[in-house]
Amino acid sequence: MKKIFTILSVIYASGFFAQASLPYNESFTYANGNLVNNGGWSYLGTPNTSAPDEIQVVSNAITFDGIGNDLQQTFATPVNSGSLSYSFDLKVTDVTAATDANGGYFAGFVQSASTYGGTIWTKKVTDTTYKLGVEVRTSTGTATSWSTADYNVNTTYNVVVKYTFNSGTTSDDTVSLWVDQASIVTDTHTGTDLTQASSFFFRQDSVTETPFINIDNLKISTGSLLSVSDINASKIKLVKNTSVNSDINFSEKANVKIYNMNGQVVKSISVDKNAILNVSSLPKGTYIVTGDVNGETVSQKIIKQ
Repeated sequence: MKKIFTILSVIYASGFFAQASLPYNESFTYANGNLVNNGGWSYLGTPNTSAPDEIQVVSNAITFDGIGNDLQQTFATPVNSGSLSYSFDLKVTDVTAATDANGGYFAGFVQSASTYGGTIWTKKVTDTTYKLGVEVRTSTGTATSWSTADYNVNTTYNVVVKYTFNSGTTSDDTVSLWVDQASIVTDTHTGTDLTQASSFFFRQDSVTETPFINIDNLKISTGSLLSVSDINASKIKLVKNTSVNSDINFSEKANVKIYNMNGQVVKSISVDKNAILNVSSLPKGTYIVTGDVNGETVSQKIIKQ
Protein backbone atom coordinates (compact mmCIF):
# COMPACT_ATOMS: atom_id res chain seq x y z
CA MET A 1 0.00 0.00 0.00
CA LYS A 2 2.86 2.39 0.78
CA LYS A 3 4.34 1.86 -2.69
CA ILE A 4 0.99 2.61 -4.39
CA PHE A 5 0.56 5.74 -2.31
CA THR A 6 4.06 6.92 -3.24
CA ILE A 7 3.39 6.41 -6.95
CA LEU A 8 0.10 8.29 -6.76
CA SER A 9 1.82 11.11 -4.89
CA VAL A 10 4.43 11.46 -7.63
CA ILE A 11 1.76 11.46 -10.34
CA TYR A 12 -0.24 14.09 -8.53
CA ALA A 13 2.84 16.25 -7.92
CA SER A 14 3.69 16.14 -11.61
CA GLY A 15 0.40 17.85 -12.40
CA PHE A 16 -1.33 14.76 -13.85
CA PHE A 17 -4.61 15.50 -12.05
CA ALA A 18 -4.36 19.29 -12.26
CA GLN A 19 -5.63 20.01 -15.75
CA ALA A 20 -6.73 23.48 -16.75
CA SER A 21 -10.27 24.32 -17.78
CA LEU A 22 -10.70 27.13 -20.31
CA PRO A 23 -10.88 30.07 -19.96
CA TYR A 24 -7.76 29.90 -17.80
CA ASN A 25 -6.20 32.76 -15.82
CA GLU A 26 -2.81 32.59 -14.12
CA SER A 27 -1.32 35.35 -11.96
CA PHE A 28 1.51 33.18 -10.53
CA THR A 29 0.60 33.87 -6.90
CA TYR A 30 2.96 31.25 -5.51
CA ALA A 31 5.91 31.37 -3.16
CA ASN A 32 9.18 32.42 -4.77
CA GLY A 33 10.99 29.43 -6.23
CA ASN A 34 10.45 26.84 -8.96
CA LEU A 35 7.18 27.13 -10.87
CA VAL A 36 6.99 23.39 -11.58
CA ASN A 37 4.35 21.51 -9.51
CA ASN A 38 2.59 24.77 -8.62
CA GLY A 39 -0.93 25.21 -9.99
CA GLY A 40 -0.68 22.22 -12.33
CA TRP A 41 2.52 23.29 -14.09
CA SER A 42 4.47 20.18 -15.12
CA TYR A 43 7.54 19.37 -17.18
CA LEU A 44 7.23 19.23 -20.96
CA GLY A 45 9.33 16.24 -21.93
CA THR A 46 11.98 14.64 -19.76
CA PRO A 47 13.41 17.12 -17.25
CA ASN A 48 17.12 17.69 -16.86
CA THR A 49 17.92 16.70 -13.29
CA SER A 50 21.63 17.56 -13.41
CA ALA A 51 22.03 21.29 -12.70
CA PRO A 52 18.73 22.24 -14.37
CA ASP A 53 17.73 25.84 -15.09
CA GLU A 54 14.14 26.07 -13.82
CA ILE A 55 11.45 28.63 -14.60
CA GLN A 56 11.21 30.70 -11.43
CA VAL A 57 8.43 32.49 -9.59
CA VAL A 58 9.61 35.90 -8.39
CA SER A 59 7.18 38.36 -6.76
CA ASN A 60 4.05 36.86 -8.38
CA ALA A 61 5.49 36.70 -11.89
CA ILE A 62 7.77 34.24 -13.65
CA THR A 63 11.26 34.65 -15.04
CA PHE A 64 13.41 32.43 -17.27
CA ASP A 65 16.25 32.61 -19.79
CA GLY A 66 18.74 30.57 -21.79
CA ILE A 67 18.64 26.78 -21.77
CA GLY A 68 16.66 24.81 -19.19
CA ASN A 69 13.53 22.85 -18.42
CA ASP A 70 10.29 23.61 -20.27
CA LEU A 71 6.92 23.65 -18.50
CA GLN A 72 3.36 23.08 -19.67
CA GLN A 73 -0.20 23.63 -18.48
CA THR A 74 -2.35 20.75 -19.76
CA PHE A 75 -5.93 21.42 -20.87
CA ALA A 76 -8.77 19.33 -19.43
CA THR A 77 -10.22 19.17 -22.95
CA PRO A 78 -7.94 19.54 -26.01
CA VAL A 79 -9.02 22.14 -28.58
CA ASN A 80 -9.19 21.13 -32.26
CA SER A 81 -11.49 23.65 -33.95
CA GLY A 82 -12.33 27.34 -34.00
CA SER A 83 -9.61 29.47 -32.46
CA LEU A 84 -7.54 29.38 -29.30
CA SER A 85 -5.73 32.38 -27.81
CA TYR A 86 -3.23 33.20 -25.12
CA SER A 87 -2.10 36.55 -23.73
CA PHE A 88 0.35 37.75 -21.10
CA ASP A 89 2.33 40.78 -19.98
CA LEU A 90 5.83 40.42 -21.42
CA LYS A 91 9.01 42.17 -20.31
CA VAL A 92 12.29 41.16 -21.96
CA THR A 93 15.05 42.34 -19.65
CA ASP A 94 18.25 41.28 -21.46
CA VAL A 95 18.88 40.24 -25.09
CA THR A 96 22.66 40.65 -25.23
CA ALA A 97 23.40 36.90 -25.43
CA ALA A 98 20.47 36.05 -27.74
CA THR A 99 22.53 36.31 -30.91
CA ASP A 100 20.93 33.58 -33.06
CA ALA A 101 20.06 35.25 -36.38
CA ASN A 102 16.81 33.25 -36.64
CA GLY A 103 15.66 34.14 -33.13
CA GLY A 104 13.83 31.60 -30.99
CA TYR A 105 10.36 30.78 -29.68
CA PHE A 106 9.54 30.78 -25.97
CA ALA A 107 5.83 29.92 -25.69
CA GLY A 108 3.03 28.27 -27.64
CA PHE A 109 0.61 25.37 -27.88
CA VAL A 110 1.45 21.67 -27.65
CA GLN A 111 -0.09 18.96 -29.85
CA SER A 112 2.29 16.25 -28.63
CA ALA A 113 5.69 16.01 -26.94
CA SER A 114 7.45 16.98 -30.19
CA THR A 115 4.80 18.95 -32.12
CA TYR A 116 4.11 22.60 -31.25
CA GLY A 117 2.25 25.49 -32.84
CA GLY A 118 1.02 29.03 -32.31
CA THR A 119 4.53 29.94 -31.17
CA ILE A 120 5.75 33.41 -30.23
CA TRP A 121 9.36 34.37 -31.03
CA THR A 122 11.93 37.02 -30.16
CA LYS A 123 14.90 38.14 -32.28
CA LYS A 124 17.63 40.53 -31.12
CA VAL A 125 18.07 43.78 -33.07
CA THR A 126 20.47 45.62 -30.75
CA ASP A 127 21.51 45.14 -27.12
CA THR A 128 18.43 47.13 -26.09
CA THR A 129 15.83 46.26 -28.78
CA TYR A 130 14.24 43.17 -30.29
CA LYS A 131 11.49 42.05 -32.65
CA LEU A 132 8.48 39.85 -31.91
CA GLY A 133 7.21 37.20 -34.29
CA VAL A 134 4.76 34.31 -34.57
CA GLU A 135 4.65 31.05 -36.46
CA VAL A 136 1.96 28.46 -37.11
CA ARG A 137 4.51 25.73 -36.39
CA THR A 138 8.16 25.71 -35.30
CA SER A 139 10.38 25.56 -38.37
CA THR A 140 13.52 27.71 -38.47
CA GLY A 141 13.15 31.40 -37.78
CA THR A 142 13.45 32.15 -41.48
CA ALA A 143 9.79 31.06 -41.73
CA THR A 144 8.65 33.26 -38.86
CA SER A 145 6.48 36.34 -39.51
CA TRP A 146 8.17 39.24 -37.71
CA SER A 147 6.99 42.62 -36.48
CA THR A 148 8.16 45.63 -38.44
CA ALA A 149 8.48 47.57 -35.18
CA ASP A 150 11.29 47.06 -32.68
CA TYR A 151 10.51 46.66 -28.97
CA ASN A 152 12.53 47.89 -26.00
CA VAL A 153 14.05 45.81 -23.21
CA ASN A 154 12.76 46.53 -19.70
CA THR A 155 9.43 47.69 -21.12
CA THR A 156 6.24 45.72 -20.46
CA TYR A 157 4.00 44.87 -23.43
CA ASN A 158 0.71 42.99 -23.47
CA VAL A 159 0.85 40.35 -26.20
CA VAL A 160 -2.05 38.33 -27.61
CA VAL A 161 -1.53 35.31 -29.86
CA LYS A 162 -4.45 33.56 -31.58
CA TYR A 163 -4.25 30.20 -33.36
CA THR A 164 -7.09 29.54 -35.84
CA PHE A 165 -7.95 25.99 -36.91
CA ASN A 166 -9.26 26.14 -40.48
CA SER A 167 -11.14 23.43 -42.35
CA GLY A 168 -8.27 21.72 -44.18
CA THR A 169 -5.52 19.53 -42.72
CA THR A 170 -2.62 21.14 -44.56
CA SER A 171 -1.35 24.71 -44.85
CA ASP A 172 -4.49 26.68 -44.00
CA ASP A 173 -4.28 27.29 -40.23
CA THR A 174 -3.11 30.77 -39.17
CA VAL A 175 -1.64 32.45 -36.11
CA SER A 176 -1.92 36.19 -35.38
CA LEU A 177 -0.12 38.53 -32.98
CA TRP A 178 -1.31 41.70 -31.26
CA VAL A 179 0.89 43.92 -29.09
CA ASP A 180 -0.90 46.31 -26.73
CA GLN A 181 -4.14 45.42 -28.57
CA ALA A 182 -2.75 46.56 -31.94
CA SER A 183 -2.61 44.03 -34.78
CA ILE A 184 1.02 43.29 -35.70
CA VAL A 185 1.26 40.28 -38.03
CA THR A 186 -0.49 37.09 -39.17
CA ASP A 187 1.51 33.98 -40.10
CA THR A 188 0.61 31.17 -42.51
CA HIS A 189 2.72 28.18 -43.45
CA THR A 190 3.25 25.28 -45.82
CA GLY A 191 2.95 21.90 -44.12
CA THR A 192 0.78 19.88 -41.77
CA ASP A 193 -1.52 21.84 -39.47
CA LEU A 194 -1.97 21.05 -35.79
CA THR A 195 -4.67 18.45 -35.21
CA GLN A 196 -5.28 19.80 -31.70
CA ALA A 197 -3.82 21.84 -28.86
CA SER A 198 -3.56 19.78 -25.68
CA SER A 199 -1.52 22.18 -23.54
CA PHE A 200 0.27 25.53 -23.37
CA PHE A 201 4.03 25.70 -22.75
CA PHE A 202 6.93 27.99 -21.84
CA ARG A 203 10.30 27.09 -23.41
CA GLN A 204 13.97 27.67 -22.59
CA ASP A 205 15.86 26.60 -25.69
CA SER A 206 19.40 27.96 -25.60
CA VAL A 207 21.46 30.91 -24.44
CA THR A 208 21.60 32.29 -27.98
CA GLU A 209 17.83 31.94 -28.59
CA THR A 210 16.02 32.60 -25.30
CA PRO A 211 16.62 36.07 -23.79
CA PHE A 212 15.93 37.02 -20.17
CA ILE A 213 12.12 37.13 -19.92
CA ASN A 214 9.57 38.14 -17.26
CA ILE A 215 5.90 37.16 -17.69
CA ASP A 216 2.74 37.86 -15.71
CA ASN A 217 -1.05 37.71 -16.11
CA LEU A 218 -1.31 34.71 -18.43
CA LYS A 219 -4.74 34.11 -19.98
CA ILE A 220 -5.79 31.25 -22.28
CA SER A 221 -9.19 31.01 -23.91
CA THR A 222 -11.03 29.76 -26.93
CA GLY A 223 -11.95 32.57 -29.32
CA SER A 224 -10.37 36.00 -28.91
CA LEU A 225 -8.71 37.65 -25.92
CA LEU A 226 -8.96 41.17 -27.38
CA SER A 227 -12.14 41.87 -25.45
CA VAL A 228 -10.81 41.05 -21.97
CA SER A 229 -12.47 43.09 -19.25
CA ASP A 230 -9.31 44.93 -18.21
CA ILE A 231 -8.91 46.56 -21.63
CA ASN A 232 -10.31 49.79 -20.20
CA ALA A 233 -7.84 49.83 -17.28
CA SER A 234 -5.94 52.92 -18.47
CA LYS A 235 -6.77 56.14 -16.64
CA ILE A 236 -6.70 57.95 -19.99
CA LYS A 237 -9.96 57.66 -21.91
CA LEU A 238 -9.69 57.99 -25.66
CA VAL A 239 -13.41 57.50 -26.32
CA LYS A 240 -16.18 59.29 -24.45
CA ASN A 241 -19.05 56.99 -25.43
CA THR A 242 -18.43 53.24 -25.37
CA SER A 243 -21.98 52.47 -26.46
CA VAL A 244 -22.21 53.75 -30.03
CA ASN A 245 -25.14 54.27 -32.36
CA SER A 246 -23.60 56.12 -35.31
CA ASP A 247 -20.83 58.36 -33.90
CA ILE A 248 -17.73 57.86 -31.75
CA ASN A 249 -16.90 60.90 -29.62
CA PHE A 250 -13.18 61.27 -28.91
CA SER A 251 -11.78 62.97 -25.82
CA GLU A 252 -8.14 63.10 -27.01
CA LYS A 253 -6.13 63.79 -30.16
CA ALA A 254 -4.68 60.54 -31.54
CA ASN A 255 -3.90 58.39 -34.54
CA VAL A 256 -6.69 55.87 -34.19
CA LYS A 257 -7.23 52.31 -35.35
CA ILE A 258 -10.46 50.40 -34.89
CA TYR A 259 -10.31 46.58 -34.80
CA ASN A 260 -13.08 44.02 -35.03
CA MET A 261 -13.01 40.89 -32.88
CA ASN A 262 -11.09 39.01 -35.56
CA GLY A 263 -8.22 41.47 -35.13
CA GLN A 264 -8.84 43.16 -38.50
CA VAL A 265 -8.43 46.93 -38.86
CA VAL A 266 -11.78 48.30 -40.04
CA LYS A 267 -10.90 52.01 -39.75
CA SER A 268 -7.66 53.97 -39.44
CA ILE A 269 -7.78 57.73 -39.02
CA SER A 270 -6.25 60.72 -37.21
CA VAL A 271 -8.67 62.52 -34.91
CA ASP A 272 -8.50 65.76 -32.92
CA LYS A 273 -9.63 66.27 -29.34
CA ASN A 274 -13.45 66.32 -29.15
CA ALA A 275 -13.69 65.00 -32.72
CA ILE A 276 -16.73 62.99 -33.84
CA LEU A 277 -16.28 59.99 -36.15
CA ASN A 278 -19.24 58.55 -37.99
CA VAL A 279 -19.18 54.73 -37.96
CA SER A 280 -22.73 54.07 -39.12
CA SER A 281 -21.36 51.85 -41.90
CA LEU A 282 -19.88 49.39 -39.40
CA PRO A 283 -21.94 46.29 -38.56
CA LYS A 284 -23.34 45.98 -35.06
CA GLY A 285 -20.93 44.32 -32.64
CA THR A 286 -17.91 44.79 -30.39
CA TYR A 287 -14.80 46.68 -31.49
CA ILE A 288 -11.46 47.77 -30.01
CA VAL A 289 -10.39 51.41 -30.48
CA THR A 290 -6.67 52.08 -30.00
CA GLY A 291 -4.53 55.20 -30.14
CA ASP A 292 -1.37 56.76 -28.68
CA VAL A 293 -2.18 59.53 -26.19
CA ASN A 294 0.72 61.43 -24.60
CA GLY A 295 3.07 58.53 -25.29
CA GLU A 296 0.73 55.88 -23.84
CA THR A 297 -1.06 53.32 -25.98
CA VAL A 298 -4.73 53.42 -24.97
CA SER A 299 -7.25 50.75 -25.93
CA GLN A 300 -10.98 50.83 -25.28
CA LYS A 301 -13.77 48.44 -26.07
CA ILE A 302 -16.89 49.87 -27.73
CA ILE A 303 -20.20 48.28 -28.65
CA LYS A 304 -21.81 49.38 -31.91
CA GLN A 305 -25.59 49.24 -31.53
